Parts: sequence; structure tokens; C-alpha cells
Amino acid sequence: MKRIILDTDIGTDVDDALALALAIGSPELQIEGVTTVHADAQLRARIAQRLLHLAGREDIPVIAGASLPIKKPIPESFHWNPILKGHEGVGILPSEDLTPSDDLKATADDAARFIIEKAADHRGELSIVTIGPVTNIGRALQIEPQLSDWICDLTLMGGMVDINRVEWPPVLETNLNADPGAAEIVFASGIPLTMVGFEVTTQVSLSPEQRQAMTDWKHPLSDALVILMEQMLVSFEDFSQEVGLSRDIFEGRTYMHDPLAVYTCFASHLVKVRRLHVQLEVHNQVLRTIPYDDRIPNMFVCVDVDAPNFVDFYIDRIRKLSSTSNSVADIQ
Repeated sequence: MKRIILDTDIGTDVDDALALALAIGSPELQIEGVTTVHADAQLRARIAQRLLHLAGREDIPVIAGASLPIKKPIPESFHWNPILKGHEGVGILPSEDLTPSDDLKATADDAARFIIEKAADHRGELSIVTIGPVTNIGRALQIEPQLSDWICDLTLMGGMVDINRVEWPPVLETNLNADPGAAEIVFASGIPLTMVGFEVTTQVSLSPEQRQAMTDWKHPLSDALVILMEQMLVSFEDFSQEVGLSRDIFEGRTYMHDPLAVYTCFASHLVKVRRLHVQLEVHNQVLRTIPYDDRIPNMFVCVDVDAPNFVDFYIDRIRKLSSTSNSVADIQ
């Protein structure tokens, strides 16, 4: 069993919620805690707590962390500058919990200190799965430089090493570009890294038919996930146009970027992972992850996925979770 902390910007893009559900439903993982990051980490923590409640896992602590980046995005007009889209938690949180936080700096180092504490308690045994901007990890490394020696490994959803494989432009890679300063700290830390990049994660998605099938399970957790998926699609209906794309990049699909990172942290039979040398570089005002075949590898990189079987695997795990966690009556 792998001991992990899941570090997430849950709430804006629904794939974080899908990833949390996969982590809960995977017996290979022992979740030491969930830490939240970016834009309004306190609101995101309330969303995570609600989903854990629906899954009957209120034993897992949730710690709000940094809402603001260590270093502002390049450029400052970056589409994911620390703002909310406005649909975060709608449909699953009570109205009073949807109110944005007054002080975005109030919990700035709380998640970082939690990560340090858990890493110190379980030296060499704790893994980090980060599926949002890496601000909490960067801040933790600033506070405790020895942290890099205590963490077993870090699986990161972010980056893009093969831009020719996907139509999405590099500027849509969000997690590293939302806090380039934190990304630089993490990449230079020496923590063993596995990067699950955008050109691979965009290969896996849930269709409208699969979302509908989840509603047929009639469980509060799966119902909440479907609500969040539908809310996001409505909120993002103009997103492609806003970022200058000629067509809708969603087309009714729910991309599963973050669940693939969670899977890659504990399993390998549905993904292909290679050792590569990857360097952070700024190209055209975008922080890029550039591979160099002629240099000594410095990390693992997920380069491919068996997409149909991964989606089947995911649906099976969530169906089983929905059938074993709290009943409707238990969570009202």
C-alpha cells in the first residue's frame, strides 16, 4: 500500500474531483491527507470535505493551503491567473459554503507545514500526488529544505513534452504555468519525479453516455461527480473561444487529466512510462517542459496510455466505491 498526500486545486476543473474519487476507491493507496491550492484554497477545501463526506471518508484530513502563487504567471494575463470560474461547488455545497474566502493569505503555509509534518513522520515512505499548481510543494521546500530527502517520490499532472501530438496549444497547460516559481523549485529539488503530461491526459475522457450511466448508480457520490461535470461543461462553454481556439475542445467530453496521474502513481499496466531528461524553459511566454534525448534522464515521464481500458478501469473503481460507501440515508 502506498502512502500519499493528494495536493489539488479541486473545484474549477472537475477532473480533480474525479481523481479524488479514484484515490479513495483504490485499495493500493493510503491517503494521509488532501491539501488544496490555488485561487481560493479554503473554498476548494470545503469541496474536498464534502466529497469525502459523500464517500464516507471523513477520516481523511483536508488542509487548505496557498491560494496565491509564489511567482506570478508568465504573462500576468494568463487564463488561469488565480481567479475562480464561478461554478466551484455549485450543486453540492450549501449556499453559505460557496462564499469566496475573505483572506486568501490566511492558510498560505498550512498545507506546506502539513506536508512537512507527514514527510518527517514517514521518512522515505510518503509520496505526493500533485494535480494542481505546485505552490504548496514549493512553499514546503522553502520552509524545510530537507523535505526533498524525506519524500519517496512525487507524481505531477502537468507539462507537455510532445506538443505535436495534441491540438491543444502549450499555453493551455495550467498547473505549471499557474505558478512558474513553484515549478522551478520543485523541478530543482531532487525529489524523484514522474510527470504525467497534457498530451497524454487529453487522450482519456468520459462521454455524455458514460456520465449518464453514472447517474443510474443513484449514489450521492457519483451523483455529485456528475453534477460537477455538468456544471463545468456549462461554465466552460465559451472557454475555447476565450483562449482563441477555432473549435470547442470539450465537445461534450469530460477530460480525465488528474485521474490518470493518480493511477500512474500506483500502477503501470495501462500506461507507458519512460526515463527522460526534461528541462523547464520559457518559450513564447509559456513555461514549457522540454525533453532532451542527449542528456542524462532526470525523471520518469508518462508517454502513452491505453485510453479505452483506463476509462473502463476508472468507471469500475468508481462503481465499486459507490456501491460500498455510505448509503443515501446515511449522508443526508
